[in-house]
Amino acid sequence: MARGHARLFALLVVMALAVPVSQVLAQDKEDRVQGTVNLVNKDTKTIVVTSEAGKDQKQVVYDDSTKVTRDNKPATLEDVQNGRRVICLGKLNDKGQLVARAIEVRPAS
Repeated sequence: MARGHARLFALLVVMALAVPVSQVLAQDKEDRVQGTVNLVNKDTKTIVVTSEAGKDQKQVVYDDSTKVTRDNKPATLEDVQNGRRVICLGKLNDKGQLVARAIEVRPAS
């Protein structure tokens, strides 16, 4: 009988620890914007990206710490041009803009 209680207790401890870990992992999940570049404004450091379905546009904000790659190789913001497909990863700010940690320039489809 004591053995069964020990297993039950161990199971409850594992479940109690698993919930906070899953909440932490959910909080660390990055937001994503992908589609075609419509506009690059170097003065405001923003990029307007149209979704692949063409239904909506999202604003992406970048800064000097944003990592840019093209075809999975290091690139620069000069590679982010109108008509290019991009995948942007980061966090949404209170204005609904994606603050980009990384921008991947993809090959044309």
